[in-house]
Amino acid sequence: MSDNKDHLKDKQYYIDRYDLYTIEKCLKADDFWRKAYEDFLKSEDGPKVSAGDKAKFFNWISNQEIFQIEGNRYGRKEETIQQWMEDDSIKQDKHDNTSEPRDIHCPDCKKIMNTKLKHLDSLDDQLRMMFLFECSCKKKIWVYEGGTVKEPTPNLCPKCKAEAEMTVVKESKDKLIWKITCQSCGFSETTTDDLEKQRAEWKKREEEEKNLLEKYRGVFCTDEKGKEMLEYVEAFKVAPQAYEEELKKYDSFAYQQVAGLKKLTIVELEKLLNEVFEKEQFIKLTFSNPEIAQHVIVPFNLQDGNSSRKDNESVIQLQKLIKDTLEGTNWRLMSEGVFYRLGFISGRLKGYEREEDFFELSGEKKEEKPSKIDYGTMMRYEGSPAVQMARLNGRTQGIENVRKRRLEKEPDGFLLDGDEIYTCMVCRENTEGNRIWWTLEGITCFDCHLNIKSGNIGPEVIKNKNIWLQNWQIADECGLHPSSLQKLRRQGLLKGRELKRENGISYCTIYLISENKEFFEKYPRKPKQKMVITDLLGNEIEL
Repeated sequence: MSDNKDHLKDKQYYIDRYDLYTIEKCLKADDFWRKAYEDFLKSEDGPKVSAGDKAKFFNWISNQEIFQIEGNRYGRKEETIQQWMEDDSIKQDKHDNTSEPRDIHCPDCKKIMNTKLKHLDSLDDQLRMMFLFECSCKKKIWVYEGGTVKEPTPNLCPKCKAEAEMTVVKESKDKLIWKITCQSCGFSETTTDDLEKQRAEWKKREEEEKNLLEKYRGVFCTDEKGKEMLEYVEAFKVAPQAYEEELKKYDSFAYQQVAGLKKLTIVELEKLLNEVFEKEQFIKLTFSNPEIAQHVIVPFNLQDGNSSRKDNESVIQLQKLIKDTLEGTNWRLMSEGVFYRLGFISGRLKGYEREEDFFELSGEKKEEKPSKIDYGTMMRYEGSPAVQMARLNGRTQGIENVRKRRLEKEPDGFLLDGDEIYTCMVCRENTEGNRIWWTLEGITCFDCHLNIKSGNIGPEVIKNKNIWLQNWQIADECGLHPSSLQKLRRQGLLKGRELKRENGISYCTIYLISENKEFFEKYPRKPKQKMVITDLLGNEIEL
C-alpha cells in the first residue's frame, strides 16, 4: 500500500552519498584547473614565465583548492550524516505511524472509498502524509492525514493555457502512455514515458557512482587524509593571524634590543668571567648549587690574587668588572653586591631566561597587543607547519622592516647584533651576528664585507651567485682534482680572487666566470641535473 516506506537507510548509504559528492566536487575542481592550465598554455597574453613555473603554479593552486575541499568536507562529514539520518528517521516515523483518515466518501457516487497507497509530502518543509483513495467508480482523490481533501492541480493546455484533461491511455511495466486534450482550443497530444529506458539510465548512473566510489574514495575520502586536510585547512585560517602577530612583534625597536642580548649558559658564563677575572688577578672562580625559581640564582666565590689591593678597592673594582662584562647578556650581579673577607670574595649572580625578563634587562617596554586568536585554537594549531611557517615569515619580515629603517642613518649597511648564527652569502661560512654585515643586497661576514669594500671583489657577487664559483664547485662541476686546480692556477689558466682576513690570512678563493672563459672552454662545466615534475596534463616538465 506504500509508494516508498524505506526513508531511513543504513548508515553506509549516507556515507556513500556524502563521499560521492566530495569526490565529484574534487574532480570538478581538478577538471577546472586542468582546463584553465590548458587555456593558459595556448594564450600568448600574460607574463612570460618558464614552462616549469607555469606547471608549478597550476599544480599548487589545484592542490590547494582540493585540499580545502577535502578538509572542509571531512570537517562536516559526521555532523551532516547524523543530521541526514535524524531527518530520515523522523520521516520514517511519520510514514509508519500516521493513521489514515476514515469514512472517506466518493465526491461523485458518495460510496465509501478504499486506500490504495500513501505518500509522505514535504512541501514547504512541512511533513504531511497523503493517502490515495479509490472508489469502485474509478474516482481517485488524495486526502491529507487530518481528512482534508487535496485540491487537484489543474492540467493546463501547453498551447492556450486553459484547463485540459489528462488521461492514461495505457499503463504497463515498461511504458506509460498518457494523453492531454484541450476542449478550448482542440489541442491534443499523446506522450509515452519509456519506463524501461528510465530504469536503464538509473542503473547506469548507479554503476557510475559505484565506480567513482571504488576508484576515488581512497584518494579523497579516507579518515587519515581527511584529518590531515582538516588540520591543514583550519591551521591555514590561523596562519595569517599568526603572521600578523609576529610581524607586529618584531617590527619594533624594543624587540630588536631584546634580540641583541647574548643568552649565556652557565658554562659560557664561567668561561667569560674567568677570562676577564684572571686578567685583573681575581682567581679560582667557583659556583655553588643554584636556586631554581622564577630566575636562576647562582652563588659564586673567588679570591683576590692581588694582595696589595685593599678590601674596598677589591669590592669596587670587581663589581664594576662584573657589571661591564655582563652588560648585553642575560646575567646580572644581585643588588646586594659582593662581600670581602680576608681575600675571599663572594656574591650571587641572577640569570634571566623569560622574554619578559629580557625586556626588563634591555630597558625597553614590551608592547602588549591582544591576540585575535583564542588560546585554545592557538594551542591546537601552534605546532602546525603552516602556522610555524607563518610565524617565521612574520618574524623575518618584521626584523627586515626594522633593518631597512636603520639604513636611513647607515646607508652602507651595518653589523648585526646578538649571537644568532648566519651563513655568509660569499664564503658560505657560519658566523655570529655581531660579525655579519647587512645590506639590502644580502648578508656577508665582516671579512667578506671588507674584501668588497676594498674592491678585491665586486658587490655583484652578493646579488648574483651564478657569476662565480668556489674551489669545490669547480672541482665538482669540471671533474678536476683539487691538486689539479692549484697546478692550473700556477700556469695562469685558472684565475682566482683570494679573500683575506684583516690579519692578511687567505680564507677563501673566488673564481669569476667572466675572468676564466678560456679555462671553461677547455674544462666545460657538467650540465646540472634538472628536476622534473608532472603537470596537470600528465606531461613531464623540466624545472
